Amino acid sequence: MRKILIAFILFSFYSISSAQEIPIGAWQDHLSYSDAISVTEGNSVFYCASNSAVFIYDKSDQSIERLSLVNSLSDVGISRIKFNPHNNIIIVTYKNGNLDIIDENKNVTNISYIKNSNISGDKAINDIYLNGKIAYLSTGFGIVVLDTDKLEIRDTYYIGDFGGYVKVNSITTDTSKIYAATDEGVFFADKNNPNLANYNFWNKIPEFSSGIFSNIVYFAQHLFITSESASWESDTIYYNPSGVWQKFIPAGHNFRKLNVSRDHLLISYRNGVETYDVNLSLLNFTYTFRNQFPIYPFEAIRGEDYATYIADEFHGLIRAYGNWNNELIIPNSPNSSTAFNMDFINGELWTVSGGYGINLDRNLVNHKVNGEWVDLGNQLDNINGGDAQDMVSIAINPSNPSQVYTGSWRDGLFEFNNDNVTKIYTGQNSLLDSVFFGITAIGAMAFDNDNNLWVTSSFSANNPLAVKTASNTWYNYSFTGLTSPSDFYTDMIIDENSYKWFISPKQHKILIFDDNGTIDNPSDDRKISNSNFPGSRIESIVQDKDGEVWIGTDEGVAVFYTPSEVFDENIEAEQILIQQDGQTQILLESEFITTIAIDGANRKWIGTQNSGAYLMSQDGTEEIEHFTTENSPLFSNNILDIVIDPKTGEVYIGTEKGLISYKGTATEPDSDFENIFVYPNPVKPDFYGKIAIRGLVKDTDVRITDISGNIVYQTTSFGGQAIWDGNDMNGNRVQSGVYMVFNGSQDGTKKAAAKILFIN
Repeated sequence: MRKILIAFILFSFYSISSAQEIPIGAWQDHLSYSDAISVTEGNSVFYCASNSAVFIYDKSDQSIERLSLVNSLSDVGISRIKFNPHNNIIIVTYKNGNLDIIDENKNVTNISYIKNSNISGDKAINDIYLNGKIAYLSTGFGIVVLDTDKLEIRDTYYIGDFGGYVKVNSITTDTSKIYAATDEGVFFADKNNPNLANYNFWNKIPEFSSGIFSNIVYFAQHLFITSESASWESDTIYYNPSGVWQKFIPAGHNFRKLNVSRDHLLISYRNGVETYDVNLSLLNFTYTFRNQFPIYPFEAIRGEDYATYIADEFHGLIRAYGNWNNELIIPNSPNSSTAFNMDFINGELWTVSGGYGINLDRNLVNHKVNGEWVDLGNQLDNINGGDAQDMVSIAINPSNPSQVYTGSWRDGLFEFNNDNVTKIYTGQNSLLDSVFFGITAIGAMAFDNDNNLWVTSSFSANNPLAVKTASNTWYNYSFTGLTSPSDFYTDMIIDENSYKWFISPKQHKILIFDDNGTIDNPSDDRKISNSNFPGSRIESIVQDKDGEVWIGTDEGVAVFYTPSEVFDENIEAEQILIQQDGQTQILLESEFITTIAIDGANRKWIGTQNSGAYLMSQDGTEEIEHFTTENSPLFSNNILDIVIDPKTGEVYIGTEKGLISYKGTATEPDSDFENIFVYPNPVKPDFYGKIAIRGLVKDTDVRITDISGNIVYQTTSFGGQAIWDGNDMNGNRVQSGVYMVFNGSQDGTKKAAAKILFIN
């Protein structure tokens, strides 16, 4: 009977906490696995590297496992991955010279010798050539010899003129020599020479004494070398039958990689893969995925199942038996790791990828819903049927989350309904303004409380602000004397007074507009420009829960404490004074602030250009967290944008090198205690993280007692969530049992209780 009772209690607690989430304080990557760059195979397991992470595909059970900086790898910016059958290890190399070794148990050993060396210039590891336990690493300065048994660097070969640096792109050996394809010709030496670190023992193949050579392999008793040309599609491959160099494939291609795999030569072009047997007969040319889209291989290998496994630039790993019998293998992930701008409503995250004039035309929009990323395709058409470019802003309709608007820095305003583009607005078909040569540069936009969408057009001398009403009527507004054709606008808020604030970074000013509630009547409009804040460039703007307007500049943070007075007097944004080491200082005065987000407890998440992300108290005077690449899995210290899931407290941080999230401690407060939720619950013996009590009202008084009513812990909620570490007030772990959580509002009018089961 006792066992049945315990089982019933456990079932009850599991039912209460059925929607378990990542723990408080945990990190989760949201990287793209579709931009595959390298593939390798060992023991029927395939390892595919994207620019930012690795996924493992086990063919025996078709399972997929992810490896990233968050859970195992030491870096981002991968350059190559290679399985060594000698000792069953995986070598992962990076563009900054870093190096990871993954053993059979998935333990990762980092070798940062190259990355941390005092070598000046290019440290990228471009390729890996294996010879038993030895791995020859082609780097931006020479050849590094790695002992994969001892996991140590054995030697470095500087083979350039007089022992100087030379960019090595690929290495191979034949029966007697070692070869290096470089940016300055093809080098060779006696592979058995014990002193290969001496540049005097290296020579160049006379026919290839200059020029850029990107690949070299030894196959079917021939060397194959790719020669790069500065002209588009003018590369070629040379080989040496009977010792005479000639073209294996005529000029007229863009080659990416040569691979020898299972006694076959695989040539990866920019738009296809050719496979040759040992007789140099062409077996097949794979160039399409079921005629649905062209492929863009970076590297290809041959599997034991005779399929070609292709690391594709836009589609992850492709298993191909020709052009029509093929399969995509990829974890669910966004199409792009870059999250330049984001919006979040009702559990749905939207991101856009682009920049101001960088001309990015692929993987522009991503959408996450119910924990899954929706495939929105790699490219979007602009209104003329060409490739849309540089999505820089996004806004979800709060009354209809299936309707989303994205702003292109070149091609206008895109309207999505149910994940499909249904309308494109430009200066030619709406009251949006275009520059004189026709582009419509949409930067900032925001919805007001009446579901009207306000949009800025940059580089506009006439009407930089427009509105699309909920009934699809357009109006626009001029700012004579306040703007110039060189102004561009990158961020906007609509405050609690319905004032529209939009920033011009280059001119270091904020334009504020009030339509007085009459969108269609310009006679009572108010407009003002404000530059009363520090620095020389403003980058971000947000309003907090107290109605204060916070701005981020290239000289830290400043606050408009009385924004309602902006039209009545020349108010100034004040910097925040803090005490540090007994001295009064200005908050983040030396930091370039890129973005600010407000969490459920009115605390400020502040992103910077060079120093990662800060979490500050609600008044900005106390630093609660400071995350950088040195003390966290953050991919880069250059933060592009931050948004927060108000229900769960998950903080999405878009960095220069990828999107990552952190489970924060604050959520939006509820109006009552109808949705109290405790997790994890039950608390198992191996759990020592933070326990969250969610669904609370603002500043809830939380008291946790044992079954006898003795208080073991007391705290106040952060917004709608309270945190407990499972220890009593003396810092001791509580015993097994059921604990009561009594919750009361600040004024005492609302009360509720919950239970937590501890199993030690």
